[in-house]
Formats: sequence, C-alpha cells, structure tokens
Amino acid sequence: PMPIIVGSCTRPTKSQCHTMATAVEHNLHLPQQQQQQQLTTQSHSHPHTHSHSHTHPHAHSVHQTHKHGTAKSQKYSADAPRRDLHELLLELLDVMLSCLVVAPCVIAYWRGTWELMGVMLFPSSLPLSALASFIIGGLGHFLFIVTQNFFKDHIHPDKRRLTYYAISRIYTAVFGVICVNMWRGSWMLCDWLTSIDSLVIISVVTLVALLFLVGTRTLRNLGAAPYTVTMDHKSDYFEVDTMFKISGFNQPGLYLLDTLFSVFVIGTLVVIAWRGLWGIFDITLFPQDKAKSAWGSLLIGYLTVFVTFIIQPLMRYVCRRIEGILKLIICDIYYLMIFFGAVNAWRGIWNLLDVYVYPDDRILSFWITHIIPFLLLAALKCSNSILVRGVFIDAEGPGAECVHLPINYVRLHFLRERRKKVESDKYRHCGHAGHFDPPDYYLKSEHTSLGKHLEKDKEAQHSLIEKPQNTPQII
Repeated sequence: PMPIIVGSCTRPTKSQCHTMATAVEHNLHLPQQQQQQQLTTQSHSHPHTHSHSHTHPHAHSVHQTHKHGTAKSQKYSADAPRRDLHELLLELLDVMLSCLVVAPCVIAYWRGTWELMGVMLFPSSLPLSALASFIIGGLGHFLFIVTQNFFKDHIHPDKRRLTYYAISRIYTAVFGVICVNMWRGSWMLCDWLTSIDSLVIISVVTLVALLFLVGTRTLRNLGAAPYTVTMDHKSDYFEVDTMFKISGFNQPGLYLLDTLFSVFVIGTLVVIAWRGLWGIFDITLFPQDKAKSAWGSLLIGYLTVFVTFIIQPLMRYVCRRIEGILKLIICDIYYLMIFFGAVNAWRGIWNLLDVYVYPDDRILSFWITHIIPFLLLAALKCSNSILVRGVFIDAEGPGAECVHLPINYVRLHFLRERRKKVESDKYRHCGHAGHFDPPDYYLKSEHTSLGKHLEKDKEAQHSLIEKPQNTPQII
C-alpha cells in the first residue's frame, strides 16, 4: 500500500502526531481489501455524516467551534477588502517605499546604464551609437519574448533552487541592459531625425505619438516608477505580455508578428512620447540652469504623483460603476496624469544625479549608479522593477483593475502572514473536530524516500488534489 501524502502549513501537536502515527502503523498492516470492506461498511452504516452525533459526545461544541473558526477565517481572509486604518497605513508605506526607495534606484540604474552605453558604443559617432543601441535592444527584446516559455518551463525553484536564483538574477541584469538600449536607441534616433531645439517640432511629434497610442488603446504603457513596483516572484518572473496575447505554439506566424509589433511599434511610440515631454521641459523650464531645472521637475513630478495617488480611490470607485467609451476616456485622462508625473520625476532625479554625483568623474558616477541601485533592488526582491516589458491595453480588466497601481510591497508581506494565520486557524479547528490533515513531514521514517519520489511526480499530486476522497482515509 502507498501512503497518501497531504500537505499542510502547520504542524500538529505531539499527541496528534502520535495518534496519526499509531493509526497509520495499524492500517499499514491491514490488507487493502479488508480496509475497503471496512470503509464500505462505515459508509452504509452512516450515509449522512452529520447524523452520527451520538458517537461524539462533544459534537455540538465542535460544531460551534468549527462555525466560529469559519467565520473568523472569512473575516481575516486574504482576499477580503479591508478599508480600515491598518490598510490605509500599509498603502501609505507602499507609496513611500515606491517614491523614496524603489523609484530613485530604478532611475539611477537607468541613468548609469544609459550613459555607460554612450561610452562603450561608438562614442565618437552619434548615429552609429544610436543604431547599435536600437539593434541590441530590439533583438534582445524579441529574443527574450520568444524564449519566455522555455524559461518558465525549465528554470523553476522547485526543480533547482540555486540554479533558478542565479539564472533569474542574470536574466534581470541582461534584460535591464537590453531595455535601456532599446529606449536609448529609439530616443537618440528620434533626436537625430528631428530637431531637439524647436518647441513646435517636438510638440507635434509628441502629439502624433500620443494620438497613435490612444488609437491603439496602449496609453497605459506610458507609466513607470514610482507608479509600479515589480516583485521578483517565481510565478511570473520570465513572463512578457504581447499586445494581442497570441500563443506561440498554436499560431507561430501571428505570434511573431505580435512580438514585432509590440516591441518595435508600441515600444517606439512610448519612447517618442517620453522624449517629447522631456524635451519640452528642457526648453521651457530653466533651460540655462540644470540644477534649478532638475529641482523644478522633481517638485512638479512628485506633486503630480501625490495627486494621482490621492484620487486613486475615486478612480477605482468610478471605474467600478461605468463601462464602455466613458470608462476608456476617464482611464486615458488618468494615464496621461501618470505619464506627466512619471516623466517629471525621472527628469528631476536623473538631472540631479548628473549635477551632484561625482560630476568631475563621469565614468565613476556612471558605474556607481549602475551597480549599487541594482544590488539594492535585488536585495529588496524587486529588481524586475528596472525592466520595461509587456504591452497593456487601456481600460482592460474587470472593475477598477484598469486603474490599479501595482505598488504592493508591504501589503504583500502582510498578505502572506494573514494567509498563514487563516490556514493555521483552519487546521487547528479541524484538529479539534477530529479530522485534520497531516503536516508537511512524513509520519514514518521509511516513507521519506517514497514521499520524495511522489513529490516529483506532478501527475500523482494533481490527481490527489483534484479528486479528494469523501471519507477521510490514511493508508
């Protein structure tokens, strides 16, 4: 007979372990046919499991305890909305972490990498340097998108944990350089092909790019830090969304076109829009004083960030109650506010780094802002925040999901703790009721090797999970 391994997040008491171990040792010596006969007899003698209260003297109290535990689990459910002071404090901590730690690190990394590419790639020729960056960024994006399924299938912590952590961080470091090169190449080619000194030309080019983004419903992709904090989570670490979400296995030709369109069309339009708004402030906001211009952009950017965070509950409320073109218009207005705040925050921090971080030794300044921010973000487990990948559609998603700002860092930590508490409460109440799941270790030492073998067998695990037995049974 093979033991059925059932996992749980908490360990039972010593007496419970002793009881389960005794039951398992007894049942292991019973023939399988005899056990099936016993189960059949029990099911016929007790067709309704809730009717045999005479066999449990404390059935009424157990039922009350279980009912109380269910209500408590629902109250502390991880998915239950909580609009109290505690939740407000967690949101405030997330906003502060994003604005004061994650966003400056992301911007510093991009500034250091961008400038280092200018030193390494044809520094004497602006067109060649821009073209080289564009080719590196475009081909790199395309390669990482078409190979994302390979990474998701073969690089997983449940298979080789150390290999996963090493490859995933190298993946982020390489992909970060590719993202910076894609933006740098598109930005500098646009500077080379159009004027950077004429306010009219820059405004027209920016307006055209924004109109194309509105027409393709991709205005949502203009946002960046501090409006997003991407966690290094194993479930979607290597995932890159394309615009039309076409599967590469079923329709490889359309998937190829979808990838090319997402990278070279939508990505380039986003870069042109950023370059245009950035250039407008270069011309209009203290053009002769870089320090004042940087402080001015920083102030404007963070004031806009503050306003967008303040009105986000209102945006959620509105988007939950409207649909259609009106919802799309309101979401686009909100996306433009996010775009305005993000560009000014980036421009302010970027130029302040140019002014105050080793201005006399530019190479040292570039390397410092390239290495230290990445290491800090990796230590905080949000190094993927430096990546610009995927295409998202305007007003897509049910309810208020389309205006949700993904900056959940502190809340994710508390969410995991709440889930552990709920599972612990459920397990404890089930233990009081007389039926509980075994813990995450095996009941007998001789079952260890068999258990490890069964853990590797994914099909066996899925069959046990998808087809639970009606009668509690430990074989």
